[in-house]
Parts: sequence; C-alpha cells; structure tokens
Amino acid sequence: MNIFDKTIEFAQRNYFVDVEDKIPIFLCSVGGHIFNALNKCSRCDFDPDSPLVDENNDFVIENCPLRHNNVPFYTPMSQLPDTRIHILMRGAKGSGKSVLILMFLAEGTGLVYNSNADLGQGMRTMMGANSITEAGMFGSVDDEGEIAGRPIAREMCGGFLGFEEFSSMSDASKKDHSLDMKNQLLTSLDNGRVQKAMRNGWVRYTTRYTVWAGTQPARFELDSGLDRRFFIIDIEMTPEKERQYKLAQHAQANMQKDERVAVANLNIEIKEWIRNRMHEAVRNPPTGILFDDGIMEWIDRPDVRSFEADLFRRMCIGYAMMQPTYRGGEPLIIKLDEKLEAILNQSLAQRRRVMDADLELMRSTFWMKDVPKSQLLKEISRMITSGDYQSAKRWLIENLEGQTWYSEVEPSVKRRGRKGVICRFGPVSEASEPIMWGGN
Repeated sequence: MNIFDKTIEFAQRNYFVDVEDKIPIFLCSVGGHIFNALNKCSRCDFDPDSPLVDENNDFVIENCPLRHNNVPFYTPMSQLPDTRIHILMRGAKGSGKSVLILMFLAEGTGLVYNSNADLGQGMRTMMGANSITEAGMFGSVDDEGEIAGRPIAREMCGGFLGFEEFSSMSDASKKDHSLDMKNQLLTSLDNGRVQKAMRNGWVRYTTRYTVWAGTQPARFELDSGLDRRFFIIDIEMTPEKERQYKLAQHAQANMQKDERVAVANLNIEIKEWIRNRMHEAVRNPPTGILFDDGIMEWIDRPDVRSFEADLFRRMCIGYAMMQPTYRGGEPLIIKLDEKLEAILNQSLAQRRRVMDADLELMRSTFWMKDVPKSQLLKEISRMITSGDYQSAKRWLIENLEGQTWYSEVEPSVKRRGRKGVICRFGPVSEASEPIMWGGN
C-alpha cells in the first residue's frame, strides 16, 4: 500500500480542504520518528529491566514497542544524530491547523492513535495542554530529590505530542516559574536530553517525543534556535478557501452511512499499516543508510541554508521509511524520485515564505541606510527576537551575512577609540554616500 496516496484519499473522502501538500510532511515525520527510535532506543532511560533504572524511584514505561537491543547503525561524525521532524504550522484562526493535527493524533480516530499503546501495540499520542508550566512539561524534584509527578516530556517518550496553539509554550517561558522552558525545550527537541540541576537534586533523562503544533501569525515566535528544530508549514487563508470550508462542512454533515463506513474502514487500514511498519522496522532495522547524489544536489541549492540542510535530510529519511516496500537487514537507500522532490520543493517554498518574512522586514526598514552594528542588533532584538540580544546576534549571522544587499564596513574616519562596525543595506555602488541611522 502507498501510505501517501492512501492518506490523501482518506482526507479527500472526508472533504478536508488544502491538505494534499501537507499530509506527506506529517507522514515523513512519522517515518523519521520510527527511524530515530531504531537508531537510538537501544539505550532507554525508562526500561524497567535495565540495571541503571530503579523502578521504585524512576518513572518507567513497561511496554514500549520502540525499545530494542540493536546497536546504532547511523553514526555520522561518530555521533548519534536525531532524525525527528517536529512540525509547526503557521496560519490564521480557522485556517485548518488543528484539522491536520487531529487527523493524526485525535483520541480514538487519529491515524497514529492506538488505544493499546500502553500495552506496546502502537505509539503514544497526546494533545498537549492549553496551559503548561516548565515543571509540568519537564519535571521538578521533591524534598527527597525525586522527580515529582509525571512530566509530559517523560510521559510521551517515543510518542507524538500535539499542540493546537504552540504559544502556550512560549507564553509560559515568559513567566517567573517557567523561565527555563525555552532552554529545556530546545535541547529536548534537538537531542532529547533534559537536564536540570536543582536545589534538592537533579532532573536528568533522555526523551524522544515528536511535536506537531500550530500557531497564529501574530503569535509566531521562532527565536533562539527554535527554527532549527521545527519544520515550518505556512497555511494561507483566502476568501475562496473560506468558501471551500463552508462547502466541505456541508458535504461532511450530509455524508451517508455507506460512505461513513467506507471511510472508517480506510481509517483502520491506515492505522494498521503505520503500526505494522513500526513493528516491522523494530524487528528488522536497516544496517546503514545511503543517500544518492540527487539528494546532495538538491540540498546544495543556494536557497537551502546550511543549518536547514539537516531538516531536509531528515525529511528524505522519513520518506524512505514510509515507502510501500520495506527491506530491513540492509542499508536504507534514499533516492530522489519525483514525489520526494515535489515534497522537498513544496516544503522549501513554505519555509521560505515564513522564515524570510523577518528578513524582508529588516531589508525594507533599513534599505539604503548605514546602521551602526550595535544599534542594528538592538533593533533586531526589538523587532524579531523578543528582546533576546544573544538571539539577535545569531539571527544576524544566520540571515543577513551572505546576502548580496548587506555588508559590514569599518568607518574610514580617523579618530581615537573604537571605530565600531557599520552595517550597510543596499547595493554597494548606490550606498557609497551613507544615509546614517536617524538621518533623512
């Protein structure tokens, strides 16, 4: 069965609107999640049979279908890379962000949801809370130094965590009781590590959950490296699309019994395929991984930034893991076929539309101006990185440096003391007469 075509058919028969180009990204995320477990889950912090885990004090997962005893097989630079694909959808209210997340994660009907997940028959899924604290997400310790309660990051190890509004996480990071939320989120999304030194003891474990979330444009914040962890999907809202939603709602309400039964059976078929692919891969993992030259040529495109290359490489891995035929016990060969190339092109276009919006804001604001670098960093901090000056420095390096219309020069004037650096926006030939910050 071609899971990509079958899932798109499921969405079409449910009259979902504008999801055909987004469903493959979610399926690749499932594939990347499974591959990550094959490569890393031989070391489990929640294994009740491990001599390193005290079942009386530590939170354990009794029946995890992803746990195994196989050695890692994908170790570039002698490291264990993370291949999870976290997804963040940006769209206006009512644009359908929740529809996609719930299609996969909703309790009972979600395509990844399995009622017997706690018995080891499927991956765990959860829709995250609308309000959350850093301790509730990652844990704290009691007076005896033991981790208190069941923090979500531990509870959802090996599973999928959905947020209909991701701003609940960023909002929590601004409150006094959760100031460490952002740092813990970054590391747990990147390599799974949660590590906190507290007065009464340590909170320390490794978790492997994948996040799918939505956010509104006005609440869209990807500072301090979150853009490196998330695959961005941009959902556009137009008057015509609003009309399509109304027509779809009418068709959904009038669906007849036979059609509902057929769609329900299709839901079960997709659920079983995903569960079987997971178990099949765990029983017989690959022995390595081989990318063809076409993957390298695509990633080498000038519009793919260096820090984004790994995200697209993960997408290729996930795509290969979800192919109709799976062959374990040999290297996983990843080829750039027409369908994968289309997925990558669509994904890149959506990411550029979102990520380059801030770049265009800086370009239009300071076009044909020379700005002291110290002042520019303050403006980036104010306009883009929510007051985080260190994030502003990283944003400048990753986004402005290398642009043909941006350069940094040292003033030629002779004076004592530190000269500083001037940031120039505009073609060099036209910016020879500087229009200094604050000038007319």
